[in-house]
Amino acid sequence: MGLKTTFLEEVGVVKTARRESESLLLLRAILKKQPLPPTDQEKFLQLSRLNKVLLRATSILDVSPKIVDESNASAEEAMRLYELVSKTLEEEGISFAVIKSFDSLPDIGHDLDFLIPSSSDFHRARDILVNKFRVKVEGLTFCDMVVGKFSCFLPGFKHDFELYPTVSQLGEQHLDTREVMTNRKTSYVSGRRVWLTSDVDRVIIRVVHAMFRHNFLKLSDVLDFITLTSNCSSPEIMDAVDRAGIGDAFIFFLSTLDRFLKASQYDYPKLDLLRTDAERRFGRDKLGSLRRDRLVLPYRIPTFALLVLFLLKAGREVSRGRLKSGLLCLFAPPLLLMDFAANALSGHRLW
Repeated sequence: MGLKTTFLEEVGVVKTARRESESLLLLRAILKKQPLPPTDQEKFLQLSRLNKVLLRATSILDVSPKIVDESNASAEEAMRLYELVSKTLEEEGISFAVIKSFDSLPDIGHDLDFLIPSSSDFHRARDILVNKFRVKVEGLTFCDMVVGKFSCFLPGFKHDFELYPTVSQLGEQHLDTREVMTNRKTSYVSGRRVWLTSDVDRVIIRVVHAMFRHNFLKLSDVLDFITLTSNCSSPEIMDAVDRAGIGDAFIFFLSTLDRFLKASQYDYPKLDLLRTDAERRFGRDKLGSLRRDRLVLPYRIPTFALLVLFLLKAGREVSRGRLKSGLLCLFAPPLLLMDFAANALSGHRLW
């Protein structure tokens, strides 16, 4: 019984009062820049790592210089990896944009994600990685294989490097990737020139990744959403959500963030504006009854909510004539249940 409870806690199905208290304490401390008590520092350090906010938590935690140096060195490695690959791809005339990887600065995760929608460019980029850089190709989940992702490690780097042909879980449509590439822009990250998607596309990609791909919200999602939306107007966000056909998922995402911010006694007026505009545009919140669970970070989206969101997305896709995308959304619910069973029994992931 204890082992089962541990597994269910780890995958976010069982959300305990203890974990909720720790999560909210860390979130409140980071938002309000209030140092945490000296007790349980190691626990909060691990929680910060798990939520991709370690470097943003250094001012409130007693983090050793060694750990800070290691984290900074890891971020620097990610930038060197970007420089190495991007220079070669640009020389070959391959268009790309970084997605997600640089949205949580100064924190950078374990991978570097390039979006390359052009089929010919994607295959050329993959061939360059395999033949020129002699990468170690990584295995993929069933869903990653279906969507066409490519994952690898370059020699001498700890970050894995990933190519995406689209932003999707099973190939269902969310963004017009041609428009994403048309609207991409250059920016400077840690003194390096990088290709990023537009500000509003970064918002949509964050929501799609959290709701339809990862199925979790991390503390970094809360912090990053505040930063990303500060550069976008509500009307342009609503238009982008409408084009993506993710109105219901967007409202669920906003309402979940609102729960965390209210529990942390942190006011972000734009969130209220976005919720009001979203419900006016896409209809009332259909899943409010499913948000009565504990606020544990990383926050696992309730499985039943995910099933409903994919079904609602399927309906929107079919009504717009995107039949293939709608059918792929209908395939997601049974696959989600199969993935949970496979993970519980053997640790093997389909999703």
